[in-house]
Amino acid sequence: MAERSTGKEFLELAIEIEKSGRFFYEVVARLNRNKEVEEVFAKLAAREKEHENTFRAMLARLGGYRPHQKHAGEHYQYIRDLAASSIFAGARVQALLSRKPATDVEALEVGIGFEKDSILFYSEMRGMVPEQDREIVDVIINDEKTHLSELTYMTNKLRGKP
Repeated sequence: MAERSTGKEFLELAIEIEKSGRFFYEVVARLNRNKEVEEVFAKLAAREKEHENTFRAMLARLGGYRPHQKHAGEHYQYIRDLAASSIFAGARVQALLSRKPATDVEALEVGIGFEKDSILFYSEMRGMVPEQDREIVDVIINDEKTHLSELTYMTNKLRGKP
């Protein structure tokens, strides 16, 4: 495999994940019947936009950074496959939205899957960015964990679970 494993590719993938998540949350917020669920989705869309902007800023200052690897490209394919399998990878977002989640709970569960995928992706990506940016990635990982908790709470609330 040619050496393609730069921090740039990981940040570009992160930006695409955030854009897709934001788009999903914006659409399901408008389709929602429950005002409280709508507010959660609208808030998450705004946070995903913030994450997208953070990754864009990291990308702008990255320059020619290449993460340390024993072998050229050793992490690139794994990270790329991980991003491609994410619930919000490109065409998957369109497919989810074209069938329109039947219930608020289903839309929340899709969001839960997205947040789990994001946490895994960013945890793996963390080692691929310059050390000075790892704290920023940690903050985003913690934000995604908070999103997961919010979605889980709302799902349980709608299901009548404590």
